[in-house]
Amino acid sequence: MSEDTCEGGVQDDSGVFTWRDTCRVCGGGELVKFLDLGMLPLVNRYLRSEDEGEPRFPLEIMFCRSCANSQLSGVVDPTVLYGEYDYHSSISGTFRRHCESMARQLGDSLPLGNEDLIVEIASNDGCLLGCFKDLGCRVLGVEPARNLADLANRSGLQTLNRFWGTDVAESIRQTHGSARLVVATNVLAHVDELRGFLDAVASVLALDGVFVFEVPYMVNFINRAEFDTAYHEHLSYFLLRPLDRALRASGLRMTDVQEFDIHGGSIRVIARPAVVDCDPGPEVGRLLAWEEGLGLYEAGSYLRFAAHVATLREELCAFLHGVKQRGKRIAAYGASAKGNVLLNFCALGREVLDYVVDDTPAKQGKFYPGVRLPIVGRQELGLHSPDYLLLLAWNFVDELMANTHDYRQRGGRYIVPIPSLRLI
Repeated sequence: MSEDTCEGGVQDDSGVFTWRDTCRVCGGGELVKFLDLGMLPLVNRYLRSEDEGEPRFPLEIMFCRSCANSQLSGVVDPTVLYGEYDYHSSISGTFRRHCESMARQLGDSLPLGNEDLIVEIASNDGCLLGCFKDLGCRVLGVEPARNLADLANRSGLQTLNRFWGTDVAESIRQTHGSARLVVATNVLAHVDELRGFLDAVASVLALDGVFVFEVPYMVNFINRAEFDTAYHEHLSYFLLRPLDRALRASGLRMTDVQEFDIHGGSIRVIARPAVVDCDPGPEVGRLLAWEEGLGLYEAGSYLRFAAHVATLREELCAFLHGVKQRGKRIAAYGASAKGNVLLNFCALGREVLDYVVDDTPAKQGKFYPGVRLPIVGRQELGLHSPDYLLLLAWNFVDELMANTHDYRQRGGRYIVPIPSLRLI
């Protein structure tokens, strides 16, 4: 990959990948690389049989000594990542229930009325947006993936096929009015120009408006060894302290935070316009103190984490190769992005695994990026049942096991790779 100089670093000759050498939260340049997962393919770019060649890009995480934010060393052009997207939020029953609970909780606590406008950024197929519509609210989605925006619109959920930004926010404000609630689940970590994104949120919020977003929590990333949740779409790995700093820079103020187990451990942050007089809740102070107590504002903690990740890779590879040498068959379940990182980082392909099961129709019949394992439907477990099933979407382990009850009844065993190797 040849490189040319560009703003913020260097760019490959295709213009698709740009190195970033400054922190997107504080602008500082004292970044320390602590985790290098190698040259990996785009994890949500599922392949057809005729596809030849795949672009691979560095996957490295840097720690900012100035503000304690962690971020990837480079950025893949978002139009390449999100023009079409095979991940559908509604496929997971666990996530659907999470969305239903979130809508009910916010509907009651704010409270939300029939005239209130709810804007969801990166609304995917409308899984969460539909829950707010069921409460009687006015809803509007903003989704960059064409296929997902079309799907949501066909189901009656008005969705703009756009990337979020100040132009979109201004258009919404002019056409629909200010928003009582702006919600963004699992998108803020995907944003390169964080300041512009948050400025746009602030501009569309009503004075009594609320911005609610969910992101994976860096404390869980470290404590639970969730290295496989690092991929090219996840540009930032947030602690609460840098999040608070980023919100303040855009005229927003963090007022509360909650922890959830979804996606391996996430936080839901509630923010309001800074002009509103509202003191932060006690959970904000508790988590900030927890982060500091864990040493997560110091680079040494991250370097020790990287050494632990190397040990986990060795243990998983040794176990799977040992099982294969005994003549046992192994398949995987959950063609997730995190599973793709795990398999590519560990170099686990067809010599170890037979296939990957996934319940998303858009993924079935395609091949996993990098390792090129075939993705099949759940019925394959009955036709060509493996001895072991590696659960790649380990954050939905209970749901995956419930979906494969017949396999378990036949004596099938499960391998859970994260946070430590275990058999069920």
